[in-house]
Amino acid sequence: MVKVEICVGSHCSLVGALNILDTLEELQEEYPEQIEINRVECLDMCGDIKNAPVVKVDDDLITSAQTQMVISKVMERIK
Repeated sequence: MVKVEICVGSHCSLVGALNILDTLEELQEEYPEQIEINRVECLDMCGDIKNAPVVKVDDDLITSAQTQMVISKVMERIK
């Protein structure tokens, strides 16, 4: 199972985390029981606001995350 943590704190949400979350939830429907999504308030990367949004896929921390980048990381682990 791929474990994904996505920061939904205010800054990450403003710069795209919620769009990433929506796409991840759609992907989760396609691959039930293979993806676990956890919303977290902070992944302690807010010291530099350029890091937002922040997503963790298993042990890989992705800063300045973009939807396609996150989906690619998740799909690598599913296949």
